[in-house]
Amino acid sequence: MAPISLFSNGTRSTKFPTPLGLIAGRSIERTSAVGEATGQELVACGINCNIAPVVQHVIDLVAEPSEELLRRREDLEYISNHAVAFAQGLLRVGVVTCVTEVLPRSLQEVYRRFLNDTDVDKDAFDVIESELQPLRYLLENGAVDSIMLSSCTSNFDDTDTSTKATKFVIDEVVRKHLKFPGPVIVAQADPSDESVVCLVHEPLRALLSGSDMVILRQNIESQMASVSAIHAATEANPQLRSAISTSYERVKAMKRKLSSLPDAEISTLPLLVSTHRTLAEAAYRASITALQPSLSPLVSLPSGSTILLLTPTVPPLTGLNQQSDPFEPLGRALSQSQPRIRHVPYTLSSGLSSTHLAFLDRVAAVVLVLATTTSVLADAQIEIWEDVERNLSEMEINRQKTARLIVSAGDIRDLYQEEMLGKDWWGVACWDYSQGALEAVAEVLGGHREATGVLPINIRRR
Repeated sequence: MAPISLFSNGTRSTKFPTPLGLIAGRSIERTSAVGEATGQELVACGINCNIAPVVQHVIDLVAEPSEELLRRREDLEYISNHAVAFAQGLLRVGVVTCVTEVLPRSLQEVYRRFLNDTDVDKDAFDVIESELQPLRYLLENGAVDSIMLSSCTSNFDDTDTSTKATKFVIDEVVRKHLKFPGPVIVAQADPSDESVVCLVHEPLRALLSGSDMVILRQNIESQMASVSAIHAATEANPQLRSAISTSYERVKAMKRKLSSLPDAEISTLPLLVSTHRTLAEAAYRASITALQPSLSPLVSLPSGSTILLLTPTVPPLTGLNQQSDPFEPLGRALSQSQPRIRHVPYTLSSGLSSTHLAFLDRVAAVVLVLATTTSVLADAQIEIWEDVERNLSEMEINRQKTARLIVSAGDIRDLYQEEMLGKDWWGVACWDYSQGALEAVAEVLGGHREATGVLPINIRRR
């Protein structure tokens, strides 16, 4: 749900917390305000359609495992309410919402019954109904203006099957089962995907499958060839012409909700960013979530204690200054209350070096940061945590125990191990490693502010 934070010309927009961070902050009103602020900045850049939220993320949060969903109905509504609030904030400034990744993975089961000529009746959809609840909730609350399908129909072995799957999803699921009347958009496959046969005709296949719009991802020559193929097909196929006319009416109805955009005034963006800074800071502070009901162990350290800050070598969240360490703001912020901070990054490929071990052997506390964008990174960093724990246990045989703190700067489900939240480790989640998140978590680590966020999810590892 959070907006883009960097445009191609280097102009920055406001970076707000991730969806999990906003939900952890427990304020529907704040999430709606973030949606409105995001919409204002998008409009300033000439954008009036926001392709978010990713509903599959909501499905993962509340329906894993799916048999628990009925017992967690309050979780579903609570999380979905944030998505609704964000979309309503966008709409207040004339920006419509296109939700993506809307369909559950278990839809494959229903589709296979369809392929085998089995009647797809209401009972067949019971398999996926619990996982459709987040999308249904958004639809019932008027938070969805269009739906984009992409990877939900791409896990098939051949083009013909994928085309039939797309038609099944649009006709049987989106139109009949969910009764969604608005535009359905299909995103074209990645041009580098060698499994897709004839990218030029893929947009035409999407339209024949019932899509109202297609997002083209080819070079300009291939795009023109795709448009020519569609034009030729409409000349020869009256049914396709009629379908396109219906699609035109659906899109026109959606556009009536849009603000009448003036020419993009990106020069106004710095003023908007300045105006929204207070909202972003409040959202980040509210998102910080302690994983144990106690204060940071750094608060009780003797004055002058040396603290080791271990951070992963990962790419910055924005495209600017790729050579900089994204965790420098955390080290600077911590040093304001803990002057003897020793910030030593670690690489995922090399693990702990002799330098890391030397510091571990003489510090009073270690703050280990785990930050993920993929589960591969998560696995490598969990190995780092295991290495730190093993070495500390060996070193502490003949000396005082080292305080252990872990900062989860990503999706905590990818970073979780049962032992991490045992008696030796104190944990806190800041949900990403943007500057705002790191400065907010530093306040909690240093004891200047209590963590008020609440875990919005079951943190059992995925």
